[in-house]
Amino acid sequence: MNIQGLMQQAQKMQKRMAALEAEFKTETFNTEAGGGAVKVTMTGDMKITNIEFSKDLLSDDPEMLTDLFTAAVNQSIETVRKEKESRLSKLVGNKINGFPGLF
Repeated sequence: MNIQGLMQQAQKMQKRMAALEAEFKTETFNTEAGGGAVKVTMTGDMKITNIEFSKDLLSDDPEMLTDLFTAAVNQSIETVRKEKESRLSKLVGNKINGFPGLF
């Protein structure tokens, strides 16, 4: 493969990755902790758009609420990160085999 062909392939990949990034930012991801006691909705660009707490949790234990809230937010971040990584991996595939750690 020649350099020009490689450059064209890289440019196409860059455009596809930009489109994927833009699309990903518009999606929402729902996660929960404590068996549904805390539910978090987060966008693909890691912005929290909604948090729900069960009524029982609000009146029982503030320390548990803090722990579950932290767990739910962290789970949301991990869910979004893994989904993004998965989609980028599908997009890139083996096309950049010679460049480990690039993404």
